[in-house]
Amino acid sequence: MTQRLKANAAREIWFLCRLCRPFGLWIRPFGLWKVCGGSAFLALLLAACAALSDNPVQRSLGWFNFLNGTDIKQGCAPGAGDRYRLVYNAIWGEQVRVYEIIAPPPGFGPAILTTRVMFPENLNQIDLRDPLQLFRGKGGTVALSPAEMAELRQRLRQSGYYDAAPEGLTLPSDGFYWVVSSCEDGLTHFNAYLWPSPRFDAIAFADWLFMRDPSGVAVALPRPSAPRVQNRVAIENRAYSVFDLRVGTYGFWPL
Repeated sequence: MTQRLKANAAREIWFLCRLCRPFGLWIRPFGLWKVCGGSAFLALLLAACAALSDNPVQRSLGWFNFLNGTDIKQGCAPGAGDRYRLVYNAIWGEQVRVYEIIAPPPGFGPAILTTRVMFPENLNQIDLRDPLQLFRGKGGTVALSPAEMAELRQRLRQSGYYDAAPEGLTLPSDGFYWVVSSCEDGLTHFNAYLWPSPRFDAIAFADWLFMRDPSGVAVALPRPSAPRVQNRVAIENRAYSVFDLRVGTYGFWPL
């Protein structure tokens, strides 16, 4: 996990604890973070795994593993069914689209596509009756037919997904890129596509996903990023630390 992902998580902790203060709970501004009185921060660290949480703190702490497909790799085995995770980063803090497909073994029902679109997150829109609602984003689920799944695999093949990942490629959080990981027929795959590049332009699966996206959120198209100011980007009324990820052959290099 990068220091800047930790910094983003720390800001989320600070914000959540502001919500706690009316109830007599507090945060210590320096040294060890104490969230809402006690050892909650340690619990958050332990809970931050590959699952994509509604809690923004856990989301930031677990983002590296989630994007790396760590849980997919750990659960991949012949006969377990197929899983795909396709993530479109359109500037962290502005728009991130997550597409997950779970395809059970034959005879156990249809494949299910789950879509989640996150950001922007305007803190002025927090509903104190459900503070995490803002961080859930928008999305939904749709069932996929065997023909649709066959088309997706063909589009992944056309996109060079099954080729070697571009080792050494740096993915900036304030940029535009796709990261795809999967377990297919008991084998794991991983690849990444950064804009601008011929590989990004040759992607054949993006439109397929967007056509089946039930979120109703318009896709943020790639454009040049704004200059970084002290390694941060300002989006609406929030500042996000910029973090970079380095692509390896089978996933991201440890950070």
